[in-house]
Amino acid sequence: MNNSQCSGMIALTLLLSAGTTASAQQQFTRTINVDGLQREYLICLPVNFSESENMPVMMWHHGGGGTASGGLFEADFRSLANSERFIAVYAQAYPDVLEDCTCWGYEEAGGYTNGNYEIDLAYTSAMIDDLVATYNADRNRIYAGGYSMGASYVWDLACAKSDEIAAIAPVAASCYPWTFDACDSAAPIGICHILGTNDFYAPYDGGWVPSAQAQYNYWVAKNGSQTPPETVSIGGGVTRYTWSAGENCEAGYQHFRRQNGGHDVPGFATSAIWAFVSQHTLDGIVPGSDLEGDCADDSIPGDINGDDRVNGIDLAQVLAQWGTNNADADLDNDGNVGGQDLTVLLAYWTG
Repeated sequence: MNNSQCSGMIALTLLLSAGTTASAQQQFTRTINVDGLQREYLICLPVNFSESENMPVMMWHHGGGGTASGGLFEADFRSLANSERFIAVYAQAYPDVLEDCTCWGYEEAGGYTNGNYEIDLAYTSAMIDDLVATYNADRNRIYAGGYSMGASYVWDLACAKSDEIAAIAPVAASCYPWTFDACDSAAPIGICHILGTNDFYAPYDGGWVPSAQAQYNYWVAKNGSQTPPETVSIGGGVTRYTWSAGENCEAGYQHFRRQNGGHDVPGFATSAIWAFVSQHTLDGIVPGSDLEGDCADDSIPGDINGDDRVNGIDLAQVLAQWGTNNADADLDNDGNVGGQDLTVLLAYWTG
């Protein structure tokens, strides 16, 4: 083989390798500067990633003392990211000044803090900005989950970052009591809470943290979600409670009660979390999703008088407004009541 042939083979090999790498799932660590601190996060781009897709983001926050890479063993979203088309991100806590631990920030009302609360909130916002700027992530569909202390921080995000996070998924943790008492200014946000009745860190019936019931009562009311919940036993001692969105169509709430469950992330968590959070945007429930509940528009096109029928009464109203721009009778929304509106009315005629 001569030099030119060899060079050609090398070029072809590199080209094929580049194509394979681009189409495979990509996993690597990014470093961002946040107010002078070098912060990191692990990112997993799905197969055949393209910025043109404007993908949502599922962020995961590891347990206290853990790492971003360790978060993969807590909740591995990578295969779901491929099939459901989203970016999976594993956040990395920063060593705190109180315990010299990679522990997520907290700050009690009386001022007791591990020193990381404000820097972690800034980190979350910076991470979202970086994902949007670098990978064209969908800013309206950013979701945050976490385990143990990471989940406690995620509860904080629901209260402090409801203008940036569309839904959260805390596992094996409850909201800090000081956060719970200061959350009234937060906007509605989707919440999927998974908790075992034997979790030592977050007592199910309350103690140093609010009970599971106190939390869902609070957020169901804040979200304006539909009551009572749909209750389903999914096996293994797990009961799923789902409060669909109410008339405001803003957010739902879901709670998984794990009878005798401990302080861990159950195997069903990743699929259940994604199924729930992905139905939310910052603007409200995704139209057509299972959580629409009372906010779904069940009206029949052509039913002008709202009696759930399209008949002569509605026809009479179209004819009475013929040639005008009456909004009720303008069924095709073209600014004029005419023949096209009759076509719509007859297509949905019930008699």
